[in-house]
Order: sequence, then structure tokens, then C-alpha cells
Amino acid sequence: MIHDHSGRSFYAGLLEALTQVMGSAKGYLMDHAPRVALLSTVIGEGMGLDRKEVAELFFASVLADMGMIGLAEEAWDNPVPQLPDDVRARVQLHPVRSQEQVELIPHLGTLSPLVRHHHEWWDGSGYPDGLAGTDIPIGAQILRLSDTVAALAQPRPHRGPLTTDRMVALVQEGVGKEFGPEVAGAFLTMHGAGDIPEFEPITFRHAVTRAAGHLLPDEVSPLSSDHLLAILANLIDAKDPYTAGHSRRVATLAVAVASELGLQDHMKSTLWAGGYLHDLGKLRVPLRILAKRGALSEEEMGLVKRHPSDGAAILETIPSLQHLTTGARYHHERWDGSGYPEGLRGGHIPLVAQIMAVCDAYDAMTSTRAYRSSRSHAAAMREVEGHVGIHFGPRAADAFLALPQGLFESVQAPVVPGSPFRFPGRLAGPRTRRAGSQGASAAV
Repeated sequence: MIHDHSGRSFYAGLLEALTQVMGSAKGYLMDHAPRVALLSTVIGEGMGLDRKEVAELFFASVLADMGMIGLAEEAWDNPVPQLPDDVRARVQLHPVRSQEQVELIPHLGTLSPLVRHHHEWWDGSGYPDGLAGTDIPIGAQILRLSDTVAALAQPRPHRGPLTTDRMVALVQEGVGKEFGPEVAGAFLTMHGAGDIPEFEPITFRHAVTRAAGHLLPDEVSPLSSDHLLAILANLIDAKDPYTAGHSRRVATLAVAVASELGLQDHMKSTLWAGGYLHDLGKLRVPLRILAKRGALSEEEMGLVKRHPSDGAAILETIPSLQHLTTGARYHHERWDGSGYPEGLRGGHIPLVAQIMAVCDAYDAMTSTRAYRSSRSHAAAMREVEGHVGIHFGPRAADAFLALPQGLFESVQAPVVPGSPFRFPGRLAGPRTRRAGSQGASAAV
């Protein structure tokens, strides 16, 4: 696969996107992870951790709840003072699941013990391993306290934010139970001295860049970027149990269409990365909506239709990923102007978005969804052909319909665990023949 947006800058941008994605995925907890990360950093620096340790603590704070995505999101979406037993059991699995995912991220494997143990309590009553005392890594102890303090200071659906005095009292009560004495003592001393700054989003963005600089090598390989793209896509796809592998397939098909059109390498690289991230905004859509079997209400459909704009909003704030904004924002526009979010028509829809639209629609049609069964490859191709010049741009759709049959078979094949996340290139095989048009609307 040809990369013209590889290297440390692009990889650092993906890490920044990942930190924003985690906030986006949490609904009413959107600012929680950034608050935890900044507080952990302040405490870690105050306790004398070195720059690399502080950077590890920062990213561990943001990524500690990766395992909650698609696992127990009702704990975020519809929080109550006391979780049902079955939900609580799933919640207690998330540190291990987060650890497994973080270990796959190139250059961040050292975060593993912090992520796994961020719910351990000093008295041994935490999870997943029931560690106690100094057996809990110091970074995980800091993360545990910061997580609790940030939660207490923020409103929840069943309560308002606690006062500073009440929050301090609860920390004091938790010393030797939830919190290690050294960590709690450092926090209480710093808080009493006024050394805990107020949360500022811009401070968090600067901290992402600084922490990445302390953890990443000077040279980052394109393969590392591909792995991180795949991890981001897996998080996106985990929001909807019916779309596993969707982002990878869209990326692969989009690059194949670009090759069919004879587009330059920089366009192929944009489509490759953009295909993986085109549904980034879906992380802000509650799982209960994405997995709903019945018809969506007008309000629910409105949340779904926001996902292209939400994803683009994340990408456009990250300089090394701004070139991916167009595909994310416009991949649900239609040639006849009936799409969203802006109702663009015809040639006003950028070519990268036209390509992504047809690849996205095809994969949606050939995948099982909560509200319908999948269609066959032949039926989906007939649907695409029947909506050339209506839903799909003629140039992009014709190139898509000309792709070789073998490519579609390869794209649908399961991915071998541990295999490189690279575009496989043009595959030999019979070309798909254009069939007669059908009148039904192409499903997405």
C-alpha cells in the first residue's frame, strides 16, 4: 500500500483522533477521560514521575475504557445509581478487554498494566485481579484516584456535581480503602495548595501532542499507522454488532475504485485512511439506536444523520488528518441532492465522497443489519447499477461496477488475526457484468 501521509505526524494525529473518539463514545461522559488524563498528569508530575511515565499515564487515562465500547455501553447511555447485576458483570470485564486492545497499538504496549489495573482498590476489593496495596502499579493508583475525583466533580443523570468540600471528604474517607495513602496524600496536598488547575479543553489537546512526543520514536512506519487505523476502525465497528469489518471493506473497495479510475497515489492513500475513519462520528450515536430492530424515531434518525458531521469535526481539528475530512463529511450525500448532511448535488459532491458513498452502500447492503437481512452480491450490484445518476455519481459507480469479481470475494473473506492491514491490490478474476436496473432505493 502506498502511503503519502505516513510517519510520526500522521501516527500522532491518529493517536489524537483516538483520544477524541474515546470522549465521543461516552455520551454524557464526553469530557470525563480528558479530565482524568490531565488530573493524572498533574498528580504524576507532582509525585516525581519522569516524562515518559507521565506520558504513559496520560494515554492510559484516555484509553482505559476502550473495552467498554460495544460491551456495556448502557452503563453510559442510561446510567442509574445501581447497575443491574448482569451489566455490572460486563463492566468488570472492560479493564482486561481494554488491555488486550491497547497491547495491539504500536508503541503503547507499556500502558498495559495501568489500563488493566485502573479499577483495583488499595484494600483488594477492586477488579479484575483483586490486587492490593503496593502490588497495584503506582500509575494505576493515580488513575484510580483521578477517575473517581473527576466523576465526583461532574454531574450525572441521577445527581448533580459534588461540592469541592464533599469531594475532598470522600477522598479522605477512601484513603486505605480505594486509594493508596501516598497518592491520596499527594492529591490532597496539591489540592489544598491550589495546584490543581481547572480543566481546559485546549490544554488537553496540547497535552496529547506533548505525550505523543515522549512515547513515539522519531520514525514511525506506515505499517504502524495501518495497525492504528485498523484499531480505530474496530472501535467504530464495535458500536454496531452488525458492522464488523465494515470500515476495512470500505477502505479496500475505495482504493480499488481509485485504481480503476487511474487516480494518483495521494488519492488512494486518502481513500485508504478515509475509508477506515469515514464512520468516526458513529461513536457519538448511542448503541441502543444503532442496534435498534424497529423503525427509528425522527429524533433517533437525527442523531444517526449527524455522524458524518461529527466525524468530520474531529478530523478537521487535527492537522495531519484534515485531508480525511471530506470523505467523512460527505459520504452520505446523493447525486440527486437527497442525501445528508448538506444535500449536495451532482458534481458538487467531491469525488472522494462519491467513491466512498458507493462502497459504503454496497457493503451495507451485503451485510446483515439489525433491521434487515443481507443481500447477495449480485442483488447489491443490481441495486448500485439501478441508482447510477440518482444515488451514486456515474463516474464512481461505473468504476465500482467494473471491479473484478475476485476482489469482492477477497474483501468478504475473514481477516486472519495478526495479518498486515494492507490493501491487497487488484485481484484477478472475472469482471462483474452490468445487469438491468432495479427501482428500489439503495440501502444504507
